[in-house]
Amino acid sequence: TGVDMDHETVADYEAALADGARAGAAMVCANPDLVVVRGTALVVCAGSLARRYEALGGAVFYHGKPHAPVYRTCLAMMGIADRARIVACGDALRTDLAGARAAGIDAVLLPGGIHGEELGIAHGERPDPAALAALCQRGGERPVAAIPAFVW
Repeated sequence: TGVDMDHETVADYEAALADGARAGAAMVCANPDLVVVRGTALVVCAGSLARRYEALGGAVFYHGKPHAPVYRTCLAMMGIADRARIVACGDALRTDLAGARAAGIDAVLLPGGIHGEELGIAHGERPDPAALAALCQRGGERPVAAIPAFVW
């Protein structure tokens, strides 16, 4: 669902992506996030590879957040029909929160993840409320809450 090594970039996969696109092979992208947090670093994720593959003319089939089938499957597996009983938690406006909104599910944002650098915070830290509101407005999302960490 992403790169093999944390230091790799999309450019490291250019030859393989170009070969696949030329051959007409379809790509399945199971995690459309462009980046993910590993430790304290943002690392390229499968969504970035898929975006480049499409730019090279390749066909990409997206699964996972924010696409509806993942939510339908999860709700069915849990036997929950009432979406008011569900909350989605995630750190990405573009996938986690957008997917929850599209599925009619409330969402909680963990702002110190993918958007942490943009907000000037690390995982577990609380963002400036005005900066968080501006981020959510730019992203077109309205989480029901924001929490510094998800711990159990």
